[in-house]
Amino acid sequence: MAFFEASIPQGLSPKQRLEVVGTYMYSKCTATALTLAWSLLGQKRTHDDLEDNQGQDTEMPTLESEVSPTSRNLRKRARVSYVEPTESEFESDADSGYNSDSSVEWGTTRQFKAKRPRKEKPVKPFPFLSLPTELRNKIYFLALEDPDGMVLNEGWRSHHRVPKRDTLLQYDDRSHYAGLGNLERPGPMSPHTAFRGKEDLRTLSPSLLAVNKQIYAEAVRILYSQPLHFANTAALHHFLAPLSSQTLSLVRDIIVHTYSTWGRGVRKAMNVSALTLLRGCSNLQLLRIETLGHHYHLYSRNYKKTVEVEGRSHGALLARQVYRDAAFWIDTVGASKALQVLDLPELRREIVRQKCWSQEAYDDDVEGLKFANMTFVEEFIYLVEGMGKGMKRSKKSYAKKSAAAENAAQTLT
Repeated sequence: MAFFEASIPQGLSPKQRLEVVGTYMYSKCTATALTLAWSLLGQKRTHDDLEDNQGQDTEMPTLESEVSPTSRNLRKRARVSYVEPTESEFESDADSGYNSDSSVEWGTTRQFKAKRPRKEKPVKPFPFLSLPTELRNKIYFLALEDPDGMVLNEGWRSHHRVPKRDTLLQYDDRSHYAGLGNLERPGPMSPHTAFRGKEDLRTLSPSLLAVNKQIYAEAVRILYSQPLHFANTAALHHFLAPLSSQTLSLVRDIIVHTYSTWGRGVRKAMNVSALTLLRGCSNLQLLRIETLGHHYHLYSRNYKKTVEVEGRSHGALLARQVYRDAAFWIDTVGASKALQVLDLPELRREIVRQKCWSQEAYDDDVEGLKFANMTFVEEFIYLVEGMGKGMKRSKKSYAKKSAAAENAAQTLT
């Protein structure tokens, strides 16, 4: 310590000497402390020279002309101080030119100038509406239409019931939608998409309709006029409920794949709610209910009389079920329009001879299906015209067949 104090240059004030000694004790580096000492000595000499020349009228000399060559070389080194600097010192350091890599900056970091952010060139929007109408329509079809028809199931979003696209699965060499065994997609999926579901579905972009009014007016019909497949009436209700009357008029084809008719659950209660919303679908062309009537089994008998009774009972039960669930829609469009739109696969099912145990049983099934179709139309018309009052069950009522009922029955078969 005594050796270091002897090496401190003369001319420093007691406060400056104390600062130099403190720097040496903190850093344990003689070179750093001596550098600080010579820097302070140079500053002190410069300050004294300025005071001596304060009273003179001559121009103030520059810093380089007043500082000795030795102090000039020393001042090129940055000042190192372990005393917290003041704001004025920060400003002087920022203005000085001692921020080079060759300077001794123990305990400090190099300062870099902030780069100015580059101004990005404005991106010119693509003139989509300037394209020909045919090309725009092709883009609309690719963005809004599913080649196999849009298949929707029920889902949830933020505690709201909403429709969602169903998942496509593959078993063996067939691909079908989850929960819909009666709806298969033609051809198997590619190997890399098997069991992945949504990757094999075409991605639809209905948000395209929200761009502007012109695109909405041109493309909205493409989204809603394609065949719409629903897993059940709950999905149908969630899809139709938020639509406006103008949008409902664009719906053309509706296919319901699961129709609950047993019990008192929520699924059965949705039948009335969903089919009532069809009143707004003024341009509906097809309403197919796949599984309606599969509970009303048609048994063949050996006697024609029994086959006729069973067939008529089957058709009457179907008519009552349809009118009970869709009465508001049927009363709105009328019996004739409803019969044109309705499609019940149960009444037009194909009877295969190989599945019947005998030719007589096959003939009975074919005959019973004819009676079921005929009675369905008769009962349906009576229910609509009588505001819910069906035909009286008697042999005379069965014998009365209207020409309209026979013609409608032929269209169903």
